Amino acid sequence: MNLKISHPTKFLFGKVELPASKSISNRLLIIQRLCKQSFEILNLSEANDTRLLQDILSEDRNVVDAQDAGTTFRFLTAYYAMTEGEKILTGSEQMKKRPIGVLVDALRELGADISYMGEEGYPPIAIRGSKLKGGEISIDGSISSQYISALLLIAPSLSVGLSLHLKGKVASTPYIKMTLKLMNKLGISYLWKGNVITIPSQPYKPLTVIVEPDWSAASYFFSFAALASSSELTLMGLNKESIQGDRIVANLFEQFGVKVSYLKKGIKLRKEIVENPLLQFDNDFNDYPDMVQSFIPIVAASGLPAVFSGVKSLRIKETNRVEALKIEMKKFGIEIIELDEDRIELKEQALKESKEPIATYNDHRMAMSLASMALTQDYIEIHNAEVVNKSFPNFWENLDRIGFKIEEM
Repeated sequence: MNLKISHPTKFLFGKVELPASKSISNRLLIIQRLCKQSFEILNLSEANDTRLLQDILSEDRNVVDAQDAGTTFRFLTAYYAMTEGEKILTGSEQMKKRPIGVLVDALRELGADISYMGEEGYPPIAIRGSKLKGGEISIDGSISSQYISALLLIAPSLSVGLSLHLKGKVASTPYIKMTLKLMNKLGISYLWKGNVITIPSQPYKPLTVIVEPDWSAASYFFSFAALASSSELTLMGLNKESIQGDRIVANLFEQFGVKVSYLKKGIKLRKEIVENPLLQFDNDFNDYPDMVQSFIPIVAASGLPAVFSGVKSLRIKETNRVEALKIEMKKFGIEIIELDEDRIELKEQALKESKEPIATYNDHRMAMSLASMALTQDYIEIHNAEVVNKSFPNFWENLDRIGFKIEEM
């Protein structure tokens, strides 16, 4: 599906219905399987990734296709390793390019029987599951927090629990904290001291859980609010006490004139004049790398010189997001320079008009983040716009509600 997107007035007003958090939903589905007593999950995400994980867990398949769902693949790798039975876990062609070796090595240290069916360190993998003892292991924390969360989720079900040493600069720490907070809510005690997380063997306790709306999805509407001529948007369901680290967007976008008011049933975004405008934007996104794509358009439109740090993990997402952003922003006259593996730079430069279609690289975040470029142009074209179904199936409907003109081509 290819879309032509424009906004006639560049004035944004209305209510936005955000999806439930995919990250929270997927963690809860694994916990639900590990808990010996059933419990209910309310407001479960309708994202493709969550539906896929739910379907897989509800059926007994020998060959499991995780498609392009990275979290699903990683969580299932750990879950199947400690669950009796034999599984072949595979995925899409892009998934077969995403490394899994760090997690497999850690699970093997715990006694897991996992072998590669193709290239060493990459899917597909064959898992011969068994009850794992647990113990003390180390893992490189700089690559993906999902490896760490996968191990933490199964830790209480291991015979002697788990003591996990995190090596290096840990990426996406708030997502690890989210995992631990959800586990704690469902009865699990843990100790995080220094670079070691210790979880004793113990049972999960059943509790009805309501999944929060997704702050990651909210970030795109912060970007819209910042780029609009005028904006007053209500994002339903969000709250200040969220366990999601991506709530940091509320503080970061304030630098671009987006004022947040907390309401009983959500938050209100209003664009205001910035009294002390930024002269440069330098920020470390190591704890919330998915936010990088939400900030690129507003930084580019502002003409600010900028350095984005903490982008290393973006290279092993649904696509190499650093490379994809370089290609797509160049269409608008914006050059993104790679300073090193973990940092990118934007020089002070002006946006240009572009009628070149935006490619999405089968990446939901590329589609949603670059949709905001419609507020800097007469219109934009986005190809394969249906990729948003991965995390936010009603994304385009929400844009229509706040005044965007969405035309299928």
